[in-house]
Amino acid sequence: MSSSQTKLSPRSAIVFGFVCVAASALPILGGLRVIDLKPAPDTPQWLGVAAGGAFLLAGITLIVDGASGAIGSDGQLATDAPGWLHVFQSLMGLGIVGTMGAIATWIAFGPGERHFSTTISLPFGWWHPSNSDATGRWAFGIAAVLIWCIIASVIVASIRRLIVRARLLGSRRVEQ
Repeated sequence: MSSSQTKLSPRSAIVFGFVCVAASALPILGGLRVIDLKPAPDTPQWLGVAAGGAFLLAGITLIVDGASGAIGSDGQLATDAPGWLHVFQSLMGLGIVGTMGAIATWIAFGPGERHFSTTISLPFGWWHPSNSDATGRWAFGIAAVLIWCIIASVIVASIRRLIVRARLLGSRRVEQ
């Protein structure tokens, strides 16, 4: 790790985790319509819950990582960390990225009108597309497809990593 990079201490990870959990409350409560955030009439409730859920999952992950003490000096989970912690981190990461993918997918392909403000700045001027709805949907559609491709590759990589870890632990038991 270079000297310009910093690593969260376990205590800092727990504090930032609680900040993320607190930040998740407003969109979740708004999505559940417990508090009125004045969403557009056609906005589904799950959208707010998903937005807050991403923060909630990130916060829980930071708290568990900080409390477990299993994070190595490189900021990664130590190889000798408990197996449940490896699975937990993989599932939480998929949950976070999955909620972002669901949101982007709904924005791109869901029913109803969308309102985007698009400006393309050039050195000697700018351009406002006349149909920002189509431009925004295209942008979110591309992002959604990329997110789902990332999720698929992370699932494959996580399964491979868990298999390698299980084989490694199995070979250690045989040697003993």
